[in-house]
Amino acid sequence: MKRALIEEKLPLVTVNAASEREKHLRHGHISTMHLWWARRPLAMARTVVLASLLPDPGPGSPRTRDGLLTDIGNAARFEAAAKPGALAPLRDALTAAWPQQPAKVLDCFAGGGAIPLEAARLGCDTTAVDINPVAHLIQRCTLEYPARFGGIDESGGRPFTEELTHWAAWVRKTADGRLVEVLPRANDGSRPAVYFWARTMTCADPHCGRTVPLISSRKVADSSRHKVRVDYDIRKDRIELRLAEGSPVDGSDWRLGTKTSRGSQVTATCPACGTARPDRELRAYAREHGFGHYLYAVLDIDANGVRTYREPTASDLMAVEQAVVEAESLEDYPDGTTAIPDERVTPSQYRRYPNLTYGIDTWAGMFTPRQRLVLAVLAQAVRNAHAAMLEQGVEPERAQALATYLGLAVDRIVDYNSSFTTWRPSVEAPRSTFPQQAIRMAWDFTEIDPFGAGPSGWTSALSWITQALHHCASANPGNPARVQRANAQQLPFADGEFDAVIIDPPYYDAFQYGDLSDFFYVWLKRSIGHLHPELFATALTPKRAEVIQNRAQRESAEYISRDEFEARLQRALNEVARVVSDDGIVSLVFAHTDTAAWEHLLRALRRSGLVVTTSWPMQSERSGRTTDNIGSVLASSIVLVCRKIFTADDGFYDDVVRDLEARITERLEVFEDMKLSGADYFVSAIGPAFEVFAKYSRVLRLSGEEVGVDELMVLARQAVARHATRALTRGQSLERLDSSSLFYLTWRWAYDGLAIPADEAYMLCRAFDLHLDSLTARGGLVKKSGADYKLLGPHERGPVKLGQRPSWVDVMHAACLLHDQGRRQELDALLGTSGAGTEPAFWALVTAVTELLPEGARERTLLLGLGGNRDVLEERAARYVPEFEELTLFGTQP
Repeated sequence: MKRALIEEKLPLVTVNAASEREKHLRHGHISTMHLWWARRPLAMARTVVLASLLPDPGPGSPRTRDGLLTDIGNAARFEAAAKPGALAPLRDALTAAWPQQPAKVLDCFAGGGAIPLEAARLGCDTTAVDINPVAHLIQRCTLEYPARFGGIDESGGRPFTEELTHWAAWVRKTADGRLVEVLPRANDGSRPAVYFWARTMTCADPHCGRTVPLISSRKVADSSRHKVRVDYDIRKDRIELRLAEGSPVDGSDWRLGTKTSRGSQVTATCPACGTARPDRELRAYAREHGFGHYLYAVLDIDANGVRTYREPTASDLMAVEQAVVEAESLEDYPDGTTAIPDERVTPSQYRRYPNLTYGIDTWAGMFTPRQRLVLAVLAQAVRNAHAAMLEQGVEPERAQALATYLGLAVDRIVDYNSSFTTWRPSVEAPRSTFPQQAIRMAWDFTEIDPFGAGPSGWTSALSWITQALHHCASANPGNPARVQRANAQQLPFADGEFDAVIIDPPYYDAFQYGDLSDFFYVWLKRSIGHLHPELFATALTPKRAEVIQNRAQRESAEYISRDEFEARLQRALNEVARVVSDDGIVSLVFAHTDTAAWEHLLRALRRSGLVVTTSWPMQSERSGRTTDNIGSVLASSIVLVCRKIFTADDGFYDDVVRDLEARITERLEVFEDMKLSGADYFVSAIGPAFEVFAKYSRVLRLSGEEVGVDELMVLARQAVARHATRALTRGQSLERLDSSSLFYLTWRWAYDGLAIPADEAYMLCRAFDLHLDSLTARGGLVKKSGADYKLLGPHERGPVKLGQRPSWVDVMHAACLLHDQGRRQELDALLGTSGAGTEPAFWALVTAVTELLPEGARERTLLLGLGGNRDVLEERAARYVPEFEELTLFGTQP
């Protein structure tokens, strides 16, 4: 069986650079079609698809292989992918490799559509599968409709885009006509762009009893254009917010509002009497009484783009009251669906929807009355537009496609027009409802007029969608992917039907796709549900067959345990192995730091008859991203390249250890060009470890005892740690560094001093044959911090206790404290008696830890002082004559 290019070589540096850059791009990128979570970079997807299908030319043809790698690198940038010249060499190479018919590629976890889009772009016969209705619609709008309808005609025009623009204007005119009384406008036609709201509560002190607006900051604008704040106007029965120019003149901190946070704990304070309502009371108040809403500011933007912040007028407030009346008078749809989503938010999903803990438990409750009305009218206008298309003779499938894009445009308004859409004063723009993989509780929020001149309105939504549509249309003209909604655990395909299966499966509980997408599902049901009735037959997205671990409460109906997730993933991998051809490739993307997750994945692959032949760490996440589950998400993803296995022999433990050390060292030297660090570096070695383990059906000790997968993973970590510390200590002998010192150095390097989950800390200890309990004892290196563990510097540990044969990291910490305190005699005794003062490896440890620490860190300052006097301290240590046999120091207080 000839090996594929991906099993030998990839232009990682170039592709990773393009992937990192792509995560910051917007115009024309498929991510702007509709929000979806954990969508992989197109550069990464394109490279994996192509290299999985191209045979490696082999070492005898270096120029051909180098040429392929150069072509892949040249086409990696987002802009290059849209140029026929950049993609032509890749398509030609693929055609030459598959002369009879295009390679058949499947992605059965297609999500946002990146992998199948790139497979179709390269000319493959592509199938995209997902069980989630929202993902399925996104895929149709990304993979099917652009290829069928979005092309350029003979005159160079885009008829479909022109029609979409026409019907978007029709929707705008129709909806705006119904909203005249609730979206006020001036005589010249200008209208407010953004409204600023705050939730309100009653002061906790009954003697005060004022209505208090809850705001996170007094800043309204803090940009190069404007400096605008709010001040408190204390009235007899309420606190009002008054706009003022510039920063506060009284020296108060305008970054602070009436709502303050410390971690997840929120406190609301009355500016009049100073009474604070702590988090628990605030939640109880909200559930019992509900929050009020207070409109306190308006942003006008004129025809020249000039921005004016002002307080609301009487007409602004009247329009709000009128919206309440009109929202309540909206009629249901003929099938009984309410105009405004009255479905309840899944109550167990409070981690993703913290509003639940404040009593906001319906989808309607996540919007103000006017926001509900505006969105409901938009949804109805889309339905009416579809009916008008058919009346005017638009072909039904084309009309369905046009209306579906209009439904996505409504969703973009939904994302920027909820009561969880916050404001960014530094850029004077709203932040979407989903700044991360959850909704944050918002206290002050913005409302937009979607037809005004402000940001994130209807015109903007259509522009983002059409740009992405054009990109997708140019990617696969005339080659639409087959988009199917199906369960990955029961694929509707024949055995061996696909030449390659390329997937990015779910990672345990990292993303709750179904529950997150419910936010959009309930509005799509109202705008285009009649066009796709099979997708909207349930109140919320169907989740019974979803392959995830659901973090719901155990007693809830939605709960999916870790074991059940693993069983579902196993069934999906069994299906993947079934539908791929015997000589086909499965390329699987995985990005999880939990060692147990990798152990299960290895077992699951082996049970399904797949073994890893190669692995590659590839850049997949945007730097500076925000995630609520950082312990489960890496900056890099590991691409595991798998083949079917038919036979394998047993291997012996000692042989496997040697193979593992050699393979990991070889692969890590290749990966070092990528500048990997920390957890990414650790996880990058899991793939090479899988490659070694895949050679054997079992790994046995000489006694015949089988070695478990967990033990094999510890061996892999040990090999990585040795390789990393060898590099960090610049080749100094590791034999002189004890396990605790290697552990400390590795944690500093791998996790940048951050607290890590208990499982990760436990596995790191196992790699160095240490016990976490002993490390967390008084004066130890580690401290338990909530559910996590934190590494301690010398100034954080308390007294450092040293015995006859102390760990060198303990010597290092004690020495830098003694040096800082000017205790010269004790320092000489420590370095002389322990032997550290004359040992190059000890000083290499000092240097390595110093370089890993950030500027300004207290430990770094201490170590710089110690290391900066190395020559003097070495000389004194060499002359020192111990006066007692055992060294015990207790007084090294920070």
